[in-house]
Amino acid sequence: MLNEIVLSDVGAEDAERVIEEAVATYAAIHRPAKWCVGPWTRPDDFGERLSRRGFRSWEVRGMGASTTLDVGRPADVDVRAIEAPELDRFVALSMEGWAMSADQLVVERATHLAALAQIPRVAWFFAATMGEDWVGTAGVLLRDGYAYLVGAQALARARGKGVYRALVAARLAFLREHGVPYAVTHARESTSAPLLAHLGFETLFRSKCFLLDAPLERRSEG
Repeated sequence: MLNEIVLSDVGAEDAERVIEEAVATYAAIHRPAKWCVGPWTRPDDFGERLSRRGFRSWEVRGMGASTTLDVGRPADVDVRAIEAPELDRFVALSMEGWAMSADQLVVERATHLAALAQIPRVAWFFAATMGEDWVGTAGVLLRDGYAYLVGAQALARARGKGVYRALVAARLAFLREHGVPYAVTHARESTSAPLLAHLGFETLFRSKCFLLDAPLERRSEG
């Protein structure tokens, strides 16, 4: 979940070797191999090569919006930035929503804790609540002049109640308060991309993510 290949710009004569070396590297540590392929990727048939190698794929949009965008906010959903005392609950909820395996807990907690302690701080995490019930999570990564929205999800029991909209609205408001003018994200075509388009985000580019599962013998242990 914390390791993927994003930038690939190699000669056509080297592409197959690069793919095999990467696949072998991930297999050696018993992890799935995830590869992002878009307008920046060379050679142009890189995605086809991954498909032939056994990777499955899904459509993705690069999207963005001004942080002045008003997307509305459901009155019965509250969103707040969380700090270290609530981190364990946040990580557990995030892992539940993304159906992550239990063996990811230690590294997820350590990564989030390090991000909260980083100076200057660039990562912020948000929890959505309905009354006392935690129903969604999301994050923001601050960059130079813009921010990257990551990991927004509403738990199954709270879908259709405006949780996702509330998470978007709260993070845009947070960025406005911090003087960040623009927000971008990578959104799945089958889930969040249509929602963000409806809220007013523009499509900047289209790409694909490819995934090759971890070796069966390790995955069966979980």
